[in-house]
Amino acid sequence: MKFLVWDTSSKTGTVAALEWDPRGPRAKEGWPSVRLAAELTLNVDAAHSERLLWGVDQALEASGWKLPEIDFFGVGVGPGSFTGLRIGMTTARTLAHTTGKPLIGVSSLAALARPIARIHAEADARSGGRTVVIAATDACKGELFALWGSAKSILSCAAWSDSDHPGLWKRGVEEEVITPDGLMRGIKRKLSEGKAARSSWVVVGEGRNRYEADWKKLPRAKRVDAGSSFSDQVQGRALGELVWEAHQAGLAREALQVHPRYVRASDAELKLKAGLLPKGPSRGDVPS
Repeated sequence: MKFLVWDTSSKTGTVAALEWDPRGPRAKEGWPSVRLAAELTLNVDAAHSERLLWGVDQALEASGWKLPEIDFFGVGVGPGSFTGLRIGMTTARTLAHTTGKPLIGVSSLAALARPIARIHAEADARSGGRTVVIAATDACKGELFALWGSAKSILSCAAWSDSDHPGLWKRGVEEEVITPDGLMRGIKRKLSEGKAARSSWVVVGEGRNRYEADWKKLPRAKRVDAGSSFSDQVQGRALGELVWEAHQAGLAREALQVHPRYVRASDAELKLKAGLLPKGPSRGDVPS
């Protein structure tokens, strides 16, 4: 079973091709594996509209697959850049709809947090500690797009429920657009929860390099260095794992039923509601 995934929620995009392999290295133990066939990081200096389809083509070529062979598609639905999400989502819906294949939308922030969450969930299981993992990206306007919760809980998250569609989200993991001060208060509450002998926190994403004074409000002695040079961007392989788990949980949908998760209204929507946009035919001002 072959699938393609991508995320364009931030300046750095990613595309990956993966394949479920029932004869993987642990098949005899009852653990078929997902094999990474190709992975690309999209150029941050180019617009996603210029690079995404090129990246999809390159992933197909590198894996030796043709588009009709793809069994389903996966896409990061945000939160993140409005323009980036529209490009990634439109491409995913178009390719899935025209090929008649299912589409799975997962949280971009959950994919960003996944590699570091796995590391600390395993370490916490051994030590009896509890690590609060934060994924934060710049939302501009003095805000951050943020996800935070225990490392173990974040590993159980993929997508929020939407309308009549089920989701895969662990209670206690938050995802929203928030002020830096509000985020710090939320993290402090998480650090005080539970009965773990040791609590710590780690942050990934470009947001960790913004609002330095606010991050200093958190206990420095409990901070763990993320360590990886790739900790500020979504990794294609992590996104693919998340999409596969969502597929296993039955979250695949018809292409046009998957929508971006913007979290907050766009500037255009706010101006429209405030009556700040010029009148026109689409708003009832039809010339006589």
